[in-house]
Amino acid sequence: MDIELRHLRAFVAVAEELNFTRAAARLSIAQQGLSAQIRQLEERIGTRLFDRDTRRVTLTEAGSALYQQARALLEDAEAAVDAARTAGLVATRSLTVGFVVAIEHGSFAHVLTEYSRRFPETRVMIRFGDATDPSGGLRSGQADVAFVYGPFDRTGLETRPLFAEPMGVVMATDHPLAMADEPSLEQILAEPTFDFATADSAWRDFWMATALRSGRPPRIVAQFHALDGLVEALRAKLGIHTGSRALAEMGGPALVWRPIAELGVLEHAVAWRTGDARQAVRDFAAVALDVFSADSAPDPAPSKSTVWNVFRR
Repeated sequence: MDIELRHLRAFVAVAEELNFTRAAARLSIAQQGLSAQIRQLEERIGTRLFDRDTRRVTLTEAGSALYQQARALLEDAEAAVDAARTAGLVATRSLTVGFVVAIEHGSFAHVLTEYSRRFPETRVMIRFGDATDPSGGLRSGQADVAFVYGPFDRTGLETRPLFAEPMGVVMATDHPLAMADEPSLEQILAEPTFDFATADSAWRDFWMATALRSGRPPRIVAQFHALDGLVEALRAKLGIHTGSRALAEMGGPALVWRPIAELGVLEHAVAWRTGDARQAVRDFAAVALDVFSADSAPDPAPSKSTVWNVFRR
């Protein structure tokens, strides 16, 4: 019976979400691919695991029996990987630092520089993610430690605050609202905006300013996955979007940022998986806290190249 861990991950995601769309978003795979993995698993086991119709998905008796065992098996596999990683530190220390998206503050580059200075024996890899994963790759295991921001589901993660910056709205430079130094909240909520496919409702609600809309849904005109798509949509004047000044500066002179006091602040933090006691992870978090406590005013200018230049030595 050729059953792989990917089949069990797909099964557990659907069993917990009871929705193929949400489960696919959680795993960052296409829904068609997720359905194919579930079919393969059912064929290899020889029984149906889900009853599904157009309205709902439920576990069969066989599916319920498999669920507890599958979760335990995946947890054991993750523990085995963590143990191997820990043992590997004796020979070589390596660390993957996750960024939610490829737009960050100059002070993050200071952290990378300082960490490399203090721990030159550690090989550091940078992972740039996309807007659908607020954990910066921690949940998928693609990052060991990450710079994260904004409210999102932090279950299973440890975080330490670094700094906060004001929130506002980003739009094309010649957008009618750009003429005002501070557009009103009512004006920006009435404008069309952009959505992104994330399974984290708290993350989406923050960027959609859901709490300020009094139950009225936003007027969505496009969907994006990476910030490049959002920037192009903003440049094309298809709509506006909430964000920090860094997003506007990513778009160059074609975009402008205006502060909106009611949107509050964007809080940045360093994060890692709960229970990850590897020294390289703890050392990186400590360096990040040291750098940001010393930098009273983080450099607001974002630059992907600035981050990479740290390692061009």
